[in-house]
Amino acid sequence: MGSMSDELDTSSLYGKALGKMFGVLVCKTAKGKKRTLKAFSGQYNGQWEIDGWVPPLFDVQEFDRLNIPQEREIKRLSRLLTDPSLTSGKRAELQLKRKQLSRRLMKELHGLYRLHNFRNQHCTLSDLFPDGAGIPTGTGDCCGPKLLNHAALNNLQPLGIAEFYWGKTNKSGTRREGQFYPACTGKCGPILGFLLCGIQEMT
Repeated sequence: MGSMSDELDTSSLYGKALGKMFGVLVCKTAKGKKRTLKAFSGQYNGQWEIDGWVPPLFDVQEFDRLNIPQEREIKRLSRLLTDPSLTSGKRAELQLKRKQLSRRLMKELHGLYRLHNFRNQHCTLSDLFPDGAGIPTGTGDCCGPKLLNHAALNNLQPLGIAEFYWGKTNKSGTRREGQFYPACTGKCGPILGFLLCGIQEMT
């Protein structure tokens, strides 16, 4: 792991990786003191966790234990598929194997996400999506869910939240530096209701 200054270097936000969403949540402790939480979406410079920022919704060591070996196998299969000498039957077999492995891995990873609300209830991502409905990639990795989950776990009453984009404009042009944006509909919409449950009872 690099130094703190390396981990928080913003130069990568202007390169191929493009910019990133950041979030801030102002809270109140049980004793009435103000606290400010901050989060970044997904990983920052290859790190899931950085001191001073709220953590992801899963145990990083458990995530890596599941993800790294299976992701390595998926990449191996992808390399095999670039072989021009493959027969159509063998290619179809490898494609099916890679698809099945990818689906299994995503299901297992989604099961690691633990969401907590303000009624001391918890669930996984899979619990919040209808049977058979795909969970969008990156669900649970946005700033809003990270911030609310951390507040609920630490008995902090949310007072206000803001999410903004910083860095090079994204490919679709929907995110521009310095602009504030509401929570996304596809990834955050299905889980925010659960995360916010009980918040009105804290007032």
